[in-house]
Amino acid sequence: MNLQNNTLAPHETLEVHELLRSELTCLKKLQANMSIVQDNELKQFMNEAMNSKQRSIEQLQQFIASGSAMNNGGMR
Repeated sequence: MNLQNNTLAPHETLEVHELLRSELTCLKKLQANMSIVQDNELKQFMNEAMNSKQRSIEQLQQFIASGSAMNNGGMR
């Protein structure tokens, strides 16, 4: 990260977006599999995991929206 202007390098911006995509994919998989799970303890774990993924997604989206994830080329 460039400390003078608080922008990410291009490869860092790509990493942030890849992390967001990964979190979204995990959340979708958990949601898709929830209906086939019958064990209550596993369902509770999956619900907690989904809540955690949702919070991570929201934080990443806020970070990107704040402009911190913009690189010098204006890529978002």
